[in-house]
Amino acid sequence: MPLISASEIPSFTGDLGRLETIARRLAVDGEALLGTGESLHATFQGIGADYQAVEVADLLATTLPVRAAGERLRDGVTAVSTALRDYTFSAQDISTRLEALRERARTVSTCSPGDTDEDGRASESDAIRAEAARLVSAFERMEADTVRTIESALPLGTPHRPVHGPYAPGREPYPLFPWAPELPAFGTPEEATAWWERLSAAEQARLIELAPAAVGAIDGLPAAARDEANRLAFSRMWNRDRPDRELEWLLANEPERYRHEPYRRDYFNFQVTELEEWRTWDERRRELEVLVTLNDRLSGTGKYSDPSLPPAYLLRYEPQGRGRVVIANGDPDTASHTAVFVPGTGTGLADVGPNLDRMVRVWQKSTDLADGESVATVTWIGYEAPPEIVPDATSRSFAQLGAPELNSFLDGLDASRTSERDRNTTVIAHSYGSTLVGAATQERDAAISADNIIAVGSPGMLVGSAEELGIGAENIWSMQAPWYRDPVPDAGRHFLGESGGGWRSRVPGVLGFAADRPLTPSDAEFGAGHMTNDAPDHGTYWESEINLENQANVVIGKPGDVITSP
Repeated sequence: MPLISASEIPSFTGDLGRLETIARRLAVDGEALLGTGESLHATFQGIGADYQAVEVADLLATTLPVRAAGERLRDGVTAVSTALRDYTFSAQDISTRLEALRERARTVSTCSPGDTDEDGRASESDAIRAEAARLVSAFERMEADTVRTIESALPLGTPHRPVHGPYAPGREPYPLFPWAPELPAFGTPEEATAWWERLSAAEQARLIELAPAAVGAIDGLPAAARDEANRLAFSRMWNRDRPDRELEWLLANEPERYRHEPYRRDYFNFQVTELEEWRTWDERRRELEVLVTLNDRLSGTGKYSDPSLPPAYLLRYEPQGRGRVVIANGDPDTASHTAVFVPGTGTGLADVGPNLDRMVRVWQKSTDLADGESVATVTWIGYEAPPEIVPDATSRSFAQLGAPELNSFLDGLDASRTSERDRNTTVIAHSYGSTLVGAATQERDAAISADNIIAVGSPGMLVGSAEELGIGAENIWSMQAPWYRDPVPDAGRHFLGESGGGWRSRVPGVLGFAADRPLTPSDAEFGAGHMTNDAPDHGTYWESEINLENQANVVIGKPGDVITSP
């Protein structure tokens, strides 16, 4: 990294003096608005003594809303004035500190003859860049707070669309810094861990400020660092777009859902059509509710306000496309026991709520049974899951493409782990997620970085036996409802199951192979332990105490307490 130059330090070019003058005038104008409303009301009331008529009371009451409106408008304008004055004071402070950094940069870049302390000047350059990045980030947060205050104080925007944040659609909301970092490529998460540990605290802070999404996606970095980076990326989106406010506006403006029309030749019967406008509205509503749910878990508010819940760690946040998100309950780096949940078909950012709730329940039950030992549960939506059951979930390609990503994440948990206790990591995989886990165990020569695997409602794991998963058949578990309650395994085995004779054995009489039935973990011949459960269907394996206790006992390293079934 070259030595810093003064031109790299951003400068504030706005006229803060003029802005402060405007803010002071607004305060005066607000009082004038109140005075006008009160004056009109008082003047109109003055005629009451001379005007005698039956309608006089109603007539005089018409000015009450004028006075009330004047008072509300005065309060709003005063709030705007105060927000702008606070903004000018904060911006001036940041501008002054940036100017001081420019002076430091000039000193660093001016090298006297015989000065050989290149390492010292390079370190000072990095420290200046990191401090500048922190100041710019503080300015952005302060600016967003000011805009929210103004939006709350006055009815801005149009009745058709609310105003979201300080930036127009399509405008780059954050400055492009001339020192934007280029992150190295890593062959393994262990390399990423070693690289991060070599950086100074100032260098780490600078990378988090300037490239939060990129830093937050690196497997092998400490959970605390990934959480800080991803939270910064999420908060920048949140402050800019305010999905909670858009959701509130959306719910208040729900369009008609159905149109009832008579059939062309039968005016006594009607056909019902779901309107495209409502479907668009509903899709956007669900997108916003996901972001609000994620924000509630990160901030410990809403339905996640239970003080007994551990802090959330946002280990990945990528909203592009169907989205990827990884969020942990508790710190997996320090936990004695860690569970990683891999969901199945249709999973994306839109599904974070139900999957997160499943892992909250597993955390609560595991913590209750763990005798004081710490537990972390991770919801891992980190691969491209099959979008639909047919034909996508009948293909093995999604599992094979996602396998390296799961292995990288699990290896990263090992690399960043700081707990002195021996690792105890359990992968809980639901539906097609178990197919992905099976593919991950076959993707490389090394074993998967997990001590236990629980396959829930599995349609097949691409292997014909528990032993082939590589961590010992005694550490493989199946949780499966009867076929008439959960038909997924029996339907999926023909595409994702495997038997001892390989894939050809599914077709009788072809090339002389026998017609062996492809196996799933729920089959006795597969060799996995079978957990007793009372799930009524494919999606409710986390709704009862016995199901949660069985999973939790594996998570906390007490497999002997699992209630098994034949």
